[in-house]
Amino acid sequence: GAWRSAMNRSVAVAENVAYGLRQKGGVSKSEISARVSEALDMVKMRKLAGRRPRQMSGGQQQRVAVARALVNRPSVLLLDEPLGALDRKLREEMQIELKLLQSQLGITFIFVTHDQEEAMSMSDRIAIMLEGHVEQLGDPETVYERPATAFVAGFIGRNNFWRGQATSDGMVADDGTVFVVTRPDEEVQAGADALAAVRPECFTIDTTDPGTNTNVIGGSVAGVSHFGDTLQYVVRTARRDLVVLLPRQQAPKVVPGDHVWCRWASDDVYSFSARQASLVLSDPTTETAGLPA
Repeated sequence: GAWRSAMNRSVAVAENVAYGLRQKGGVSKSEISARVSEALDMVKMRKLAGRRPRQMSGGQQQRVAVARALVNRPSVLLLDEPLGALDRKLREEMQIELKLLQSQLGITFIFVTHDQEEAMSMSDRIAIMLEGHVEQLGDPETVYERPATAFVAGFIGRNNFWRGQATSDGMVADDGTVFVVTRPDEEVQAGADALAAVRPECFTIDTTDPGTNTNVIGGSVAGVSHFGDTLQYVVRTARRDLVVLLPRQQAPKVVPGDHVWCRWASDDVYSFSARQASLVLSDPTTETAGLPA
């Protein structure tokens, strides 16, 4: 990333880390040496102090970049997409290391990322930005469980969205699905355009008609994918494909072509006005809704 490209690749790691202190001036050689060693210890890189950046792996270069910033003992450290250039395994390892390092140092890290999973795993508080303003600021659990807007609900995690008209206790979708909502996320006047959403992990799949006409939709299984302890189903309904995630222990034995009913609890329905429909529906001018990218 930008951090690694900012390093002088022809001089040793220790010299790269010392660069900021030398530029500031007024710092003795002995203090520079001690603070460089301290910074490299923080990122477990002291053994490679004499090596040049071009002789190191991407992950090692990233650690040096962090040490280069920490040597100045900032009160706030801005990390702008610091892990974007790393492969998945190394990125996940660095996420853990940075989180532990932040806890150890006790300074504020501002971590900029477009990776929603990375934001959720790294943060104590998340600011979701849209067109230059903050849509929601909160801890990861709150942002995921109680999104303030439809955009946040679609951006953090995955959601299946419907469009329809608000009712006194929920919404009737354009495809006829009747939603009963326990905790509306946004007050919408009955009869006004509205959005409802259900996360993939909040569904139950029945192979027989559950005998209710609220918070349920029928369809046929279009695909089944296995992810270890979780199964993902794509259920094709009259106007949309739903994505459903179930723990293996709760997953029904169904195959593509089987008719099923997808149910959900009223507590698990997100409901919003339709003002952000264009951001979360694949094509809000048609009757077919899709999952956001």
